[in-house]
Amino acid sequence: MRLWPRRARPERPPRPAPARPYESLDNLEHLVDEGYLVAAAAMRLSTKNGIILTTLRDGGSWNEAAAIELTRQAADTLIAELTETAARLTRESERAAPLDLALLDASDEPGGRRPSRTERARLRRERRRLERQREEAERLVARTRTVLGVIDRVKAARDDDEQLRQIALRARDDTLAELVQARLIPRATKVRQTEEQQREAIAGVKADLARLLEERTGY
Repeated sequence: MRLWPRRARPERPPRPAPARPYESLDNLEHLVDEGYLVAAAAMRLSTKNGIILTTLRDGGSWNEAAAIELTRQAADTLIAELTETAARLTRESERAAPLDLALLDASDEPGGRRPSRTERARLRRERRRLERQREEAERLVARTRTVLGVIDRVKAARDDDEQLRQIALRARDDTLAELVQARLIPRATKVRQTEEQQREAIAGVKADLARLLEERTGY
């Protein structure tokens, strides 16, 4: 027989909602703008490399139409790469999608009894794990939406001859600037080496590469 009243269990205050920085994408347009700047720089670099390659191979003069075609090819390549990236991010976000935290809260007090200290600790760890998993899923979804926005911008540029022309002209200017800078660099006196010295130098480079690979890969 109990001689004292059962002590009422104090009500627990509601848990504060964890910070979820990727729950909304109010700055999606800004992220897409920044992503497109990177994409445009990649297209310009690819065009510049193509200009240098074709100039060295064919020895011809500047051809604006050919440069624009190089930019269009760079856009096609970039669209394919970004599309593959978006598909990969979608798969990763689906794998990272967590269970509903409400299900975990419902199991907080199974059968109406107060869970043990060990059980409460396990539930706290599980809840933290699911919250991290949910944030990771939201982050991946945000990245996917950004990449898809960049793809749309690159596709629009690919279909706009004037945008392609501007990227090609910037690539031409970058190429000329590099060539002028290279001409301004003073050339050192050529060092003559015997065949034996050349073999030793090559062997030293190979040894350095092998050592670097061993440090990076562990085998």
